[in-house]
Order: sequence, then C-alpha cells, then structure tokens
Amino acid sequence: MTFPGLDRIEALARNLDGWQRQLADRMAELEQASAEGVSDSGLVRVTAAADGKIVSAELNARAMRLDSYSLAEEFTAAANRAQEAAAARVRELVTEVIGEPGGGPRQPDGHDGH
Repeated sequence: MTFPGLDRIEALARNLDGWQRQLADRMAELEQASAEGVSDSGLVRVTAAADGKIVSAELNARAMRLDSYSLAEEFTAAANRAQEAAAARVRELVTEVIGEPGGGPRQPDGHDGH
C-alpha cells in the first residue's frame, strides 16, 4: 500500500543533504565576503565585511587637502556604500540558498522546486 505524499516526503529527505551542503558552502562564502564603497570624489575607499564591520579604509593622498568636515562626509559616504553593498551580497547569497521570500527553498540543482 502506498501513501499519498510519501514520494514527496522521500524526495524532500533526499534533497535535505544537498540543501545542507549548499547552506554550509554559502555560510563559508559569507564569512569571507566583503564589499567596497567609494566616495563620490573617489578619494576615500572603504571595505566592509558581510556583517557590516568596516575592515579597511584607504585615503587618496589628495584627500588630505580636504577640510575635516569634507573628509568626514567622504568617509561616511564610502562606509555607507560599503555596508550597503555587503548587505546586498548577504541577501544575494541567502536567496541563492532559500529562494525568494515565500517561494520556498531552492533545489540543490538550482531549480526552485515548482
């Protein structure tokens, strides 16, 4: 005797291992991910980690000619862009694993299960 839905449950169980491997790969990728942000003038470049932490900043030598207020604005703009880019990368990696909101998890082979 077969039970309705049993095939679906078995298929989900088989895919679970693939999803776990894919999630582990993406988590490792997230730990290493970073993103850059550059000020409008290009004089300040900031790198942010996936969690938004600022990990480095580079100032072009010409940035030292700016007054402190302008330099602070340049740094703030570059830092915000780096953090926004890092957050976008996190969203992208998470979407690759779990799919679009409300769309269910993606299959390990890249199909969305529909």
